[in-house]
Amino acid sequence: MTTMILILFTAALIGVLIFGKKHEVLIANSMNAVLLIGLATAFGLNMNTNGAFYLTLVFYFVIPMYGVIALFGAMKKSRDKKQDTLV
Repeated sequence: MTTMILILFTAALIGVLIFGKKHEVLIANSMNAVLLIGLATAFGLNMNTNGAFYLTLVFYFVIPMYGVIALFGAMKKSRDKKQDTLV
């Protein structure tokens, strides 16, 4: 079930970042925050070895996704600046 949720959130995040026209970085950040809160809650509720799975997902999936979102935001900002120039 967790894998299915991760797949859906990943598809939604990538779809928002690639096809979004307005405020896509903000939407992707909020979606990633919801995923982070959900996985942190799942880790808090399962403080045994099963909870380590959720913590691993946070460190290897959610935190790097913030870097991807920042990269897309920087690319969008540079693309917007290039469209304003006459060159």
